[in-house]
Amino acid sequence: MTSFYTKKELKKLGLKAYGENVFISKKASIYGAENIIIGNNVRVDDFCILSGKITIGNYVHISAYCVLYGKFGIEIGNYSGISPRCTIFSATDDFSGNYMISPMVPAEYTNIINGLVKLSDYVQIGTNTVIMPSVTIGKGSVTGAFTFVTKNINPWKICFGIPAKEIKNRSKKLLKFAKNIPK
Repeated sequence: MTSFYTKKELKKLGLKAYGENVFISKKASIYGAENIIIGNNVRVDDFCILSGKITIGNYVHISAYCVLYGKFGIEIGNYSGISPRCTIFSATDDFSGNYMISPMVPAEYTNIINGLVKLSDYVQIGTNTVIMPSVTIGKGSVTGAFTFVTKNINPWKICFGIPAKEIKNRSKKLLKFAKNIPK
């Protein structure tokens, strides 16, 4: 017995589309499967939550205990990864005190801040990173552990902190290896 869905079980999940060599833990929770697209060579580990409009590229790993709230869209590029216990928000409540907070409160009393979150190709998100709405993480960039991302990150940067700060450039040597991996 395997802890990942079989091909037959994957089909029953009702995903919008999925590729070959897809491994989704039976302990992951998927909401709105009809809005989720998964590429080839993707693994989603135990206790992850995928909810909303999510597009996952090829050769992607989403580690245990990650949460992707994709009501307004999350796109994950090829050769990217999300380390354990990360959270990505495409929407959040307005905590200013000018509005109520809760999905149980009528919408006219709340203010939802929202926008597409995009992780470009070759992005790696460090453990316990939180990414807020309307953020793009540029090609090849990485975040360190416990990073809070509220603004776009330029391509090929290493960044960490609360809030995230670009610390230095990241090597592009990995691109050499990607050329040898079958599509």
